[in-house]
Amino acid sequence: MSLQNQVIIEWTIRKHYNDVSFAERFEHVIKAQKEQLKEGEAIQIHQIVYVGEMKKNEKTYLIILNIVPEK
Repeated sequence: MSLQNQVIIEWTIRKHYNDVSFAERFEHVIKAQKEQLKEGEAIQIHQIVYVGEMKKNEKTYLIILNIVPEK
């Protein structure tokens, strides 16, 4: 979902693997968003909110990204 200059992503991690870090998974989410940017735009992380565990072994986060001019 997009609101003006922000993108809000609901991100659910369905399984946890000790050999794959949160940071690695998060990088994949950011990379996917960067591919959708227009020329001259960049992403800035605004906030990551842990929503909770909705089902067993499913952790849900809201990721709020700002779309800013590329420097």
